[in-house]
Amino acid sequence: MAVQAQYPSNVLFLNRLVFASLPLSPLFSLSLCLFNHIWFIPELIELSQLHQPNVVSTGLRLSFGGDQQQYQNQNLQNQQQHQQRQQNLVPSSTLFLSVVSDELATQIKRQREELDQFLQAQGKELRRTLAEKRNRHYHALLAAAEESVARRLREKEAEVEKATRRNAELEARAAQLSVEVQVWQAKARAQEATATSLQAQLQQAMIGCGAAAVTQDSRRGEEGIEGQAEDAESAYVDPERMVSSGPSCKACRTRVASVVLLPCRHLCLCTECDRVAQACPLCLAVRNSSVEVFLS
Repeated sequence: MAVQAQYPSNVLFLNRLVFASLPLSPLFSLSLCLFNHIWFIPELIELSQLHQPNVVSTGLRLSFGGDQQQYQNQNLQNQQQHQQRQQNLVPSSTLFLSVVSDELATQIKRQREELDQFLQAQGKELRRTLAEKRNRHYHALLAAAEESVARRLREKEAEVEKATRRNAELEARAAQLSVEVQVWQAKARAQEATATSLQAQLQQAMIGCGAAAVTQDSRRGEEGIEGQAEDAESAYVDPERMVSSGPSCKACRTRVASVVLLPCRHLCLCTECDRVAQACPLCLAVRNSSVEVFLS
C-alpha cells in the first residue's frame, strides 16, 4: 500500500513581503508591487517534486500496479492544474502591468511638471536677483559719476570766481592808474603853462634889464668927465652895496629879485627874503611855492 503526501500544504509561495507593517512611500510601494508581480511571479513548488514517492510494499504484490497508475494520473492532474494556474496568472499580470505603467507615467509626468515649475520659479528668481544687482551697480556708478562731475564743477566754479575777482581787481587798478595818469597829465600841463609864463616873464625881465643897462651907460657917458675928476676916495667899494642888474626885491629894496612866487607868478623877492616871506609883496596872495631864476 502506497502512502502519499497530502496536498493542502504542498505549495510554498516565495517572495513574500516581510515588511508589510512598515510605512512605505507611494513610489516605493508601487515599485515593490511591480517587482513582486511582474518580474518575479510566484512559483508553485510541489512537495511531490522535491521528494520521490515512497512506495511501501506489503510483500503480497496486491496493489503495486494499481497504485502506480493512480499516482501517475494524480501527477498528471496536478501538472494540468499548475499549467492552468500559470495561464490564469498571465492575463492578470498583463492587466496589472498596464495599470501600473499608466500610474507610473502619471506620476512621472506630474513630477516632471513640478520640476519644470520649480526650475521656472528659480529662473525667475535668479533673473530678478541679477536685475536688482545690475540696477544697484548702475545706480552706484551713476552716483559716483555725478559726484565726480559735481566736484569738478565746484572746482571750475571756484577757479572762475577767483579769475573774475582778479579781473575786477585788475580793472580797478587800471582805472586808478588811468585817473592817476590823467592827474599827472593835468599837472604836467599846468607845470608846462607855468614854465611858459615864467619864461615869458624872464624874457620881459631880461628886456627890461637891457634897457636899464643902456640908460645907465648913456648916463655914465654924459658924466664921464666928472667921474675922471674923482679922487682916490671914490674908488672904495662897499661890500654891502651891489650893482643892480635886474629888478630889485620888493621886500628889502636892496638886492636883485631872483625868486618867482607861485601861484601868482610875480618876480619880486630875493633869495634872502624868500626864506621868510609868507605872501607876495605885490598882490598879497598867499604863496604855495617858489622858483629861483638865474638872470644872465
